[in-house]
Amino acid sequence: MTPSQARLRTGILEALSTSGPQSRAELARKFGVSRSTMSAAITALSEENLVEEENTSNHTAKAAGRPGTRVALAAPKGYFVGIDFGRIFIKAAISDANYRIVEQISCDFDIDVPADQALDLAAENVEKIIASSGINRAEIKAVGIGVPGPVDAATGELHAGSILARWVGTDVTGGLSKRLGLPVYMDNDANLGALAESTYGAARETQVALYVLLSVGVGLGIVINGHVFRGTSGIAGELGHIVVDEHGAVCRCGSRGCLEAIVSVNALAKALSISHGDISSDEMLRKAVAGDVGANRIVSDAGALVGRYVGHLCSYFNPELVIVGGELMRAGDSLLQPLNDAMRRFSIARATENVRVVPASLGEQAELIGTLLFAGERARAADVLLTQTVSAARDMEGQLS
Repeated sequence: MTPSQARLRTGILEALSTSGPQSRAELARKFGVSRSTMSAAITALSEENLVEEENTSNHTAKAAGRPGTRVALAAPKGYFVGIDFGRIFIKAAISDANYRIVEQISCDFDIDVPADQALDLAAENVEKIIASSGINRAEIKAVGIGVPGPVDAATGELHAGSILARWVGTDVTGGLSKRLGLPVYMDNDANLGALAESTYGAARETQVALYVLLSVGVGLGIVINGHVFRGTSGIAGELGHIVVDEHGAVCRCGSRGCLEAIVSVNALAKALSISHGDISSDEMLRKAVAGDVGANRIVSDAGALVGRYVGHLCSYFNPELVIVGGELMRAGDSLLQPLNDAMRRFSIARATENVRVVPASLGEQAELIGTLLFAGERARAADVLLTQTVSAARDMEGQLS
């Protein structure tokens, strides 16, 4: 493949991606090449299953005696698996190439268990949904997993200081890949929630959005022009480990007084137990929704504290939208209104005057949907890399011959 052929190939794929199906003649005019050159390029792309022809019969075409034929990007094929290692559960799902969930499963999970035990449990659940869906394993392209901790952007491994302390140093993706016989990719759960909301949810048409995940931990996903911002090494968005009180309780990360140690659903349930007796986080949230005064005060104070630091973030990023996800979101306005008020009080007025604070439109499915999207994103990147490698090898062969 010559450099000019490679450029034409890339140009065709980009044109079809941005402008939709087009005829060979339209593409030939767009790129200033002959119809025969364009036809050869389309044939090569079709043989690689990257493009396909679609027939459109309209009155003009019928009058001319033949149907119109346009070239389109090939319909996506295959399946993806997603696993969300939540703070208190594991969710797993399998979707088609358009991210429609075919089968899903959930089970209880303790983040304090060793990585090997957690990976065994995840693999067991994935095998169940593959079996129950009847999908051929050979058609599964990739597995995406979300974890409640920062993931190194370069290595794909958990950073030291993660709340999954017993997982640090473990080859999580490699271990799960070996168990499943499939390629596995990992990212932080808040990043994946942000990815899902920017693709299918509340942030679809925003330039800058913040996704605040409030659960057993506190996470933050940052979306800029449709892309999740991860920072230089994947640490961007560790909102939960902002130190609120340097003399406060010790956090899982080793610091004292982290935001996460104060406003996690477990910490809030513990605070409410002083007046209500031993109470679970689920029961605390149910009481807040039902209007219990004590539960509402606990949740309201948490919203105000989170809002204070979200306000700081608004001054930094100037977002259009703040999306709140995770279990704590179930409390509704008891959480959102104090968060909104504090956000505006602790920011530059201009930075928040048009900011909307909304619950995640995908609810508590956001992170799981994000794992499927991430699997697809990484699988496509791997396919592109393979294609480039093959093209480079062919070019080298041609030069040597």
